[in-house]
Amino acid sequence: MPSLENIKCPVCKAEFGEGDDVVYCPECGTPHHRACYNMIGHCVNKGLHESGYRFFEPAAKEEKKSDEGDKTFFIPAQKTDNENEEVPALPFQSAAPDFLKKYESEKIGEDNGADVAATVRTSIERFMALFRKFDKKEKSISWNWGAFFFGPYYLLYRKVYSHGIAFLCLQTALSYLGSYLLSVKAPKFTEAYSNIMNSMSSLGSVGSISSIDQSTLTGAADYGVAQKILFAMIAASVIIRVIIALFADKIYFGSVKNIIRTVNEKIENGATFNTTSVFGPMPQNLDSTQMRRMYLSRRGGTSFMAPLGAYLVINLIMSLL
Repeated sequence: MPSLENIKCPVCKAEFGEGDDVVYCPECGTPHHRACYNMIGHCVNKGLHESGYRFFEPAAKEEKKSDEGDKTFFIPAQKTDNENEEVPALPFQSAAPDFLKKYESEKIGEDNGADVAATVRTSIERFMALFRKFDKKEKSISWNWGAFFFGPYYLLYRKVYSHGIAFLCLQTALSYLGSYLLSVKAPKFTEAYSNIMNSMSSLGSVGSISSIDQSTLTGAADYGVAQKILFAMIAASVIIRVIIALFADKIYFGSVKNIIRTVNEKIENGATFNTTSVFGPMPQNLDSTQMRRMYLSRRGGTSFMAPLGAYLVINLIMSLL
């Protein structure tokens, strides 16, 4: 067997040591720790076999000796019932290679349809239909009820972080501006409302304001001014939600294209895939294109943690002020 001195396992990136249990790919000769090979279920360089790739050719060996560091994508595997074994997993069934075949021959802009579908991952049919129209300039806006009801949190759910954070900051700023205007332009109303809230809090009351409290608020000398400010705040909030609802899908289209472009650029710069990702068994005979789509699926899709985290942070900030 060839020397493994200074050579690293392409899966775990650890140098081979004396006594390691090593297996070699019968096609290209790539060495793996046996446990690493069993984890991914096939040679890490499977996608290169058709090109006649050989690991121990001089040029290939020099390439393997270089440590790609942050150019390598590491995606965690999922444990099986056997505590000593791991297999790759797949984000959702919609990202499976067989499912994506229906989009393989399609192009949306410069991107392959299967790449776009893999990145979207959920509600694929709806978004693919919209993206085709956006790409052909048949449509520039659309209506998204989820974006209307949840506002910036919907964008965060779809991992459109920059726009989601921007709209969330705008929404929060308008809320604080309204509160400031109430305290300056309608101080008596603000004081009455604050007293009622403090009273309800001290008594542990939960529910709507009583008719007596409502009379106190409407009886404030500056109630008319407060009413106008409150109306303006509600109108501004609705306008923001309408804007998000109209443009959320188009913004998301741009985000999906950006994810695909970023991943493609990393691959062109030498990035490789060592294993693939999360939530359920994945076919073990994936080539490099399919593995890339698994990574696109992980980068795209949705996130419950992003909107939840943003909601908790906003509420924490408000409670401290």
